[in-house]
Amino acid sequence: MANQEQLKLIKVGVDPWNAWRKANPSNRVDLSGGNFSKMELSGVDLAGANLQDVNFNHADLSGAILSGANLTESSLLETNLTGANLENANVSDADLLRAILIQANLERAHLAKTDLTGANLTKANLTEANLHLANLQGAKLTEANLEGCKLREANLDQADLAGANLGRADLAQANLKQANLLGANVEKASVIQVDFQEANLQTLANMTLLQLSKAKSLRQAQLDPLIYEQLVREYPHIGEQD
Repeated sequence: MANQEQLKLIKVGVDPWNAWRKANPSNRVDLSGGNFSKMELSGVDLAGANLQDVNFNHADLSGAILSGANLTESSLLETNLTGANLENANVSDADLLRAILIQANLERAHLAKTDLTGANLTKANLTEANLHLANLQGAKLTEANLEGCKLREANLDQADLAGANLGRADLAQANLKQANLLGANVEKASVIQVDFQEANLQTLANMTLLQLSKAKSLRQAQLDPLIYEQLVREYPHIGEQD
């Protein structure tokens, strides 16, 4: 249950809130169910806080400290989280539709079943984050670090992953239809049963023919011609998809 005194204090402003947190580092923060829609909370310290079912729609949380926080089932529609620290945060089942997460730290964050449709994760750090069954349709992940990320069964339809690091990522059964992976690093990534239909797979770094042969579909995918010719020679079933 939310702490009513804490709810009142944070609405006074970020500076008094952060001063109170610094003076009371052992106090448990519980703001669950709170409504902070459209609030200016840039740089706020909410590390380890219980923020379950909180409304942060259209709020400014740029540079916020949310490491280890519980944001399950929270609503962050179009929230500004530029440069925010969400390391080890639990953001599962949350709504981050069109959220701005440019250069945010989401290392080891739990984002299973999270809706990140249209979110901007440019240069975000998602190392070893769990995005199982997450919806990243149309999301911008250019130059994002997704090394060791769990993206099994995730929806990345039309996502922009140009220049992203997907080394060791688990993409098994993910949907990457019409996704842009131009110049992405996919070293040792699992692409078993991935749908690459109409995806841009040009100049992929460290992609092996064996990896590509395990994809569910490469129909109309953009591949370097020489790589595609070699792929069809060694794995004839690929050519049968066209």
